[in-house]
Amino acid sequence: MSGAGLANDLGRFAIAILLRVAGWGAVLRHRARLRVHPLRERRLRQRLGIGPSTGITRDLPDADAVAGEEDSVALTSGTAGEPKRVPYSRRRLAATRAVFVDGMLRLIAARRVRRPSLYVFGALDPDRSLSSLLVREPRAPAWCVLLQAPYRAQSDPALLELKERYGASALRLLVLTLANPGMLYATNPSTLSAFLEEVEGDWQAAGALVRLVVRDPRRVSPGARRILWRLASRGSRERLERVAGSASPLSITEWNPAFTTYVCWTGGAVTPFLERLDRRLPAPRFRREPMYSMSTETVATIPDYRRGETAFLPAAPGVVHEFLGEPEAGLLGSRELEPGSTYEMVVSHRFGLRRYATGDRFRVERFVGGLPDLRFVGRRGLGWSFTGEKLTAEQVDQALGTLEAEHPGLREGRWLALFPSNPGGAALPCYRLAAVGGDAPGLPDGLPERLDELLGERNLEYRAKRASGRLGGIRLSTLDRAGFLRRAAGGGPAHPDSQFKFQPFYPRLWEEG
Repeated sequence: MSGAGLANDLGRFAIAILLRVAGWGAVLRHRARLRVHPLRERRLRQRLGIGPSTGITRDLPDADAVAGEEDSVALTSGTAGEPKRVPYSRRRLAATRAVFVDGMLRLIAARRVRRPSLYVFGALDPDRSLSSLLVREPRAPAWCVLLQAPYRAQSDPALLELKERYGASALRLLVLTLANPGMLYATNPSTLSAFLEEVEGDWQAAGALVRLVVRDPRRVSPGARRILWRLASRGSRERLERVAGSASPLSITEWNPAFTTYVCWTGGAVTPFLERLDRRLPAPRFRREPMYSMSTETVATIPDYRRGETAFLPAAPGVVHEFLGEPEAGLLGSRELEPGSTYEMVVSHRFGLRRYATGDRFRVERFVGGLPDLRFVGRRGLGWSFTGEKLTAEQVDQALGTLEAEHPGLREGRWLALFPSNPGGAALPCYRLAAVGGDAPGLPDGLPERLDELLGERNLEYRAKRASGRLGGIRLSTLDRAGFLRRAAGGGPAHPDSQFKFQPFYPRLWEEG
């Protein structure tokens, strides 16, 4: 494997040179586009027929009515209950990939990434999400593609068979150890955090596939062996033997020493997972780059890299960006926003949206290149989301209503409310059920567990994150009314005589202590 590793790394070196050249070309093209952005947006507005009389909508066009025969349909995460269906033609998928590729090329150039081979933490089992559509492989990737993007080998049936036998983390550990990429990408930081914690927490299971490859390679199918040879890099044989021979977990620097940079989402309430990653991937040895904002419906922002800083600008190709602030202000253009203020984004684009209010709210940090640097704050009407579960007050209210129906005396003399909770340390973020007033012994047994089930029935993302170990189970706390008011007020001037409107869900972190 050493000979294959040297040949593969020579190919990777040549590809890296091409990527850096292409990256600087992308930087120059990006800067030029920013200069003419007002003109491009004005022409696009005219082409899309957007004028003063064009109304704002929060409803997507019916996918069945607008999708062509060749279109795929991507499903949103279903924050509002039923997932929305968004048609994606080949052209639209290609345009969405192009935004990602352009951003990565500019990142490689601007940050001088030494080994720009990229591993993406995507779903190994195909689903109806946009992420799955974007990484779908219509045919086996070429050798040069695997050198730059080793994760794409995981779509091969021979490696998927190994995944079924040994698990996703075992396959990922094998591919990363072999290919030794310099960059990791995970849309949600909880995905990367969960992988590292699973490798560390169950080293024997995670390393089982590596041990098979090292100690009994004949049990690996010829098709899988051929792909593994294409992924090999210098020193991969020694790294594999080190993993196979170690009885205790090895750090990522032992099995993926070239890794220096990871890209992930940093907006919203993902701080608990960023903190967990900071402990395992400390700066300056590892550098975290935040990803741009996008949803299934549209690309919202694109990254801008300069002077070691990253900005996120409303300049996505083919998109007209407008914003809603104060009701009396009406729709505002990008250049009319105020630093420090928060706005809801409204988009129109060439794939069918006309002044669609996304529900995504952004805070303006500053202006860069004449455009606002937008940082995602949260979704309009969203309750809370630690790791993409997007739990809403409506879902919590429905689940608590079911609990009350199952236990008619449950709320007699007490209130029930749910809070997001981030205990810190080794504990996973979770949700905490507060039982306010009444006697704790009078509560039914298994109340948190039953609420956990009910929330999973109403929110599939919540259930998936619980099953994958990214969210902890619901915890139960009992407290009196005064203590509850202090919690709900976030330490503010609340007391038992305060006027207070009770809610079933409080999107405010439950502070420990």
